[in-house]
Amino acid sequence: MDDSIIMKDIDYDQDLDIEFRYQFCSFLGPLEEERYVQNIFVDIIKTDDSGNEVQIIGKASIKIMLLSQALDDNFDIFQIFDSDSYTMHIGSTIYDFDNGDINEDLRRQLFGDDFMINPNICIFERLTILPEYRGLGIAAKFIKDNFFFFNTACGLIVMQPFPLQFEAEGTLAKRSDFERQMEYDQMEKDENKARKSLINFYKKVGFISVKGYDDLMFLLPGFKNNKLDAIDLNESIAMQ
Repeated sequence: MDDSIIMKDIDYDQDLDIEFRYQFCSFLGPLEEERYVQNIFVDIIKTDDSGNEVQIIGKASIKIMLLSQALDDNFDIFQIFDSDSYTMHIGSTIYDFDNGDINEDLRRQLFGDDFMINPNICIFERLTILPEYRGLGIAAKFIKDNFFFFNTACGLIVMQPFPLQFEAEGTLAKRSDFERQMEYDQMEKDENKARKSLINFYKKVGFISVKGYDDLMFLLPGFKNNKLDAIDLNESIAMQ
């Protein structure tokens, strides 16, 4: 999720045509916790002038925790967050499982006296972009595009900014062929510096930090966000 690597050699003679391709699946069968977690995978694709795919230059993943439907079905919210370690970390940090709502302290800091009308929570999970396409603003445009499509689907967007070059060795060994092109070994080797740089990037695009929840950042659907509004999806990406 680090967007600061110096770009390699690219053909800079024209603007870059980008497509965000969203994919998700559903299934039939008994109601289980997976039914309430909508996993959405995104390919960031470089296209030619005719809109044909040239190259996948980035990937992302998000989760929408369908808590509204789970509450209607009297399904255990804890069990939904406990579907994997990442969602469980976020759930145990921000959610009051006994009351079936986000922690009151967090709610007041985020929303004041207002209520989070939509109980669904969107977890911004992962974003990777090939080294030669970093620094062009693609990550910011993806975040704006993601917000444009999903801000009405949830009442809160949350993420844990973590430099991917510091993932556990077991995770490193399981990386896909695409992820092996990320050149993580050439990124910042000081974890504190890398995390601070990542946090600064996400602040620039509109995410906010909240006292007492230091390892997480948030976007608030339905609230004015000048930084996010300033990202122009109609503006072409200049190869400079």
